[in-house]
Amino acid sequence: MKNLPKAFVRLFILMTLLALIIWLRAICQMEWSSKDIFHLLIFGLLAAASESLPVSLPRGGFVTVGFAVFLSVAILFPLGVSSSVALIGGMLVFGKEVRGEPFFKRVFNASQFVVSLGVAGVVLKTTGTGFSVEPQAIIIYLLAALAYMLTNMTVVAIALGGLQTKSPWHIWLGNIRWSIPNFVALAPLGLLMALIYNNYGSVGLFLLFIPLLISRHSFQLYMDMRENYLNTVQALVQALEAKDTYTSGHSSRVEQLAVMMAESIEMSEDKIELLKYAAVLHDVGKIGVSEIILNKEGKLLDSEWESIRSHPIIGQKIIKSIKFMFDIGNVVRHHHERYDGKGYPDGIKGEEIPLDSRIIAVADTYDAITSDRSYRKGNTYDEAIKELKRVAGAQLDPAMVEVFCKVVTKETSREMLSAERIQIA
Repeated sequence: MKNLPKAFVRLFILMTLLALIIWLRAICQMEWSSKDIFHLLIFGLLAAASESLPVSLPRGGFVTVGFAVFLSVAILFPLGVSSSVALIGGMLVFGKEVRGEPFFKRVFNASQFVVSLGVAGVVLKTTGTGFSVEPQAIIIYLLAALAYMLTNMTVVAIALGGLQTKSPWHIWLGNIRWSIPNFVALAPLGLLMALIYNNYGSVGLFLLFIPLLISRHSFQLYMDMRENYLNTVQALVQALEAKDTYTSGHSSRVEQLAVMMAESIEMSEDKIELLKYAAVLHDVGKIGVSEIILNKEGKLLDSEWESIRSHPIIGQKIIKSIKFMFDIGNVVRHHHERYDGKGYPDGIKGEEIPLDSRIIAVADTYDAITSDRSYRKGNTYDEAIKELKRVAGAQLDPAMVEVFCKVVTKETSREMLSAERIQIA
């Protein structure tokens, strides 16, 4: 905890204290019976099993099928039982996915589960006492599920923002589109768990837990598919960099620079996701260019320049055959267009050039200036910035150059290059 950012430590203390207050108050207000203890043990076991099978999210954090268990206990039992189940689910996790995680993480997770259930409990109070399948009650249950989801995601986004020194809002937006399918699938299952346990007891509940695990497996496949997309992109880039030894790591650096610019102009998360793919693959068309030309140290002939200039079109053709790439091919095609219309391959100008292409063009130009090539030594950060400003309005979009100069510092550039050298070594 000593080495953790202060923002996260403050949130950790706040969430732990809130959870303790909610839990202690809830258990002290209850008149515990043997049935309550039995309910606690049954659902505590299910919660621990559910939380031991997390699925990682792209922006950090994870989701589990524990939400269905927590929703069902919130509907069926007083807050004393449901908050105790949440504590068990957060603290008593096991399995390879969670092995070796720090103890404070378990405490934080258990705390935010209890707080989220507390918020959901406020909504559920409007139903009165007892479980009901009346339409009005079901609507309240779903509203409680929504309250739990929003509280859970917000707390996790703030925590990750503190740990990663990033905007919690960007993390929240980045994770919500991956979390929603999971929550939407699990909310009805939580209601069904409550209904079955209310009518058939623990035997029916454990039978229902099987489709709950299937739901988790489906979401894992969903995230694995996304990971496979990224692996496909990385394989294409590795194939390119195996040909052009002087640009090793170039695509990765262009991606990082482009994303920094996109976040600065508050581009949506969906568009940033596509920009990442486009930035990584902007030079993939060089696969179709001879490595003799790519690595030539002397001056290129006109025919060789024509071969080099064909790579955006080749790249578009390669990407076009990959369905999940959407309109990335068009971005790749135009990343060598000039703002004054004298670029290639189509000679379009100004805002006719896609915004993503204009962003990549600035990042690409900067990295090309600062990187060592077969025919020259890379320039310094200050020299590169001076050159970007000189060609702004002619070669590059002046607005995007201004954005770049604001968000990319000398220290940032140096760290990126150092990290890349360590990776290569």
